[in-house]
Amino acid sequence: MIRISYLHSLRAHHKNGRYGNFIARVAFAPLATWMLAVSAQAQLFGPSATSDLQQGAEVAKLVEQQIGLYSAPKTEAYLREVGGRLAATVNDPRWQFSFQIVNQSEPNAFAIPGGGIYVSRGRLALVTREDELAGVLAHEMAHVTQRHSAKEQRQGFLPGLLSLPGNVVGNVVGEDLGALINAPIDTVGGAWLSHYSRSQESESDRLGIRTAAQTGYDPIALADMLRRLEQDVASQTGEERRFSIFDSHPMTDTRLKDIQSQSAALTPATKPRVAPDTAVLFAKLDGIWWGENPDEGVFRKNQFLQPTIGFTLTFPAGWKHQNTPQYVISAHPQQEAALLLGIAGAAADPEATGQKFIEKMRTQARVEPVSSRETSVGEFPALVVTYLVRSGRTPTYLHFAWVAMGGKTYQLIGLAPEKHREALRNAALSLRPLTDVERGAVTGTRLRVVAAKQGERLEDLSARTGNAWSPAYTALVNGLKAEAELSRGQLVKIARTEPVRP
Repeated sequence: MIRISYLHSLRAHHKNGRYGNFIARVAFAPLATWMLAVSAQAQLFGPSATSDLQQGAEVAKLVEQQIGLYSAPKTEAYLREVGGRLAATVNDPRWQFSFQIVNQSEPNAFAIPGGGIYVSRGRLALVTREDELAGVLAHEMAHVTQRHSAKEQRQGFLPGLLSLPGNVVGNVVGEDLGALINAPIDTVGGAWLSHYSRSQESESDRLGIRTAAQTGYDPIALADMLRRLEQDVASQTGEERRFSIFDSHPMTDTRLKDIQSQSAALTPATKPRVAPDTAVLFAKLDGIWWGENPDEGVFRKNQFLQPTIGFTLTFPAGWKHQNTPQYVISAHPQQEAALLLGIAGAAADPEATGQKFIEKMRTQARVEPVSSRETSVGEFPALVVTYLVRSGRTPTYLHFAWVAMGGKTYQLIGLAPEKHREALRNAALSLRPLTDVERGAVTGTRLRVVAAKQGERLEDLSARTGNAWSPAYTALVNGLKAEAELSRGQLVKIARTEPVRP
């Protein structure tokens, strides 16, 4: 979570069931709305390459804002070089291909109109050879060149307190958050919003492996990666299960067989790899965060800690939480109330900021606050402005607070009926800077590369190196058999818990 006006990364999960869908609707609504508009336009008029580029430029901003890009210079450079080689083979000036990493723990990859290709941290962690990565990129590039667009969008409606009048939401919550509140879109949490048909997937497989082979890569490697993805999805069960990329990229019984048979008819060009061996490849992946990215903040039960910015806030116990790129949100289990926290910008006078907000509401939404008062959050000055909306089933209070702390202005937005106002107040008052001890205690899991000893098994290697993965999952990520005996110096990807260093 960082500033309200500019977004960075999204870590979405299905594990909260009904609440997960609620958060997904809130977090991805503008992106989904854009996709619906694009789909309707394409059906009416038919897309052109120029319109694809224009639309792609718009959605690229949304991807950065709502999902977030991941900064890992050596990995990004490697991804761009592999993608650039594939793009040179396509040699079609209508498309402007770019290749970026999204800050997503789920193993995902997707394309946007015009040529933007995105691969998640979780997908990169599964790569065991460059040919697999090339197959994934070439497949997504085919979605671009064939203009595969969203054919299905799931719609739902936000219940209760979030069904507020558009003029109030748009002005009170702000342009960024306002668009999120009432959009009737239910997206697949964590996944990209395009839902490809089986025929589109087959076409992208066929064209993608051809592009890969022309660039010098083994076309069958795409099937290897898909098989590993299936194993990864199968390994996530119950509440631990992440979204499946196959929700939007359907898998069929014949898909792997088709890739295998089509690959047999292709002869890869003789060209060197960007990473000539496993050591170079794994070095490009070493150090990326696996799973939760603690740089964006972590939850420890109901306490949110942001180690890189340096603050903490304790949300109401029993509420469901989600850290998004635009804000941290916590919602009542029955969706009766919600509290959002973001950073509005550099430190400013809360009183002056609040008065400007009140005036904007007065002139644009024609509403007046029921209260406006100066207060403090701990030792830090704050201003709280409250509005009352009576249009829903239950009168809803909208509380806005600006807190000047540590050189930044924090903004809190609370939505709740009367019975939850005290819970919101207590949570808001818990906002404070992190202590050095708290900051030092925040850890995450990084992908690391280690060398095996002669005859060592994964279970022994894991114990020796502090591997956070089970031997079975370590085997999956590395494309190995769980009981395999390793050779001396054989490189193995593991996961290691490490502190965050701001």
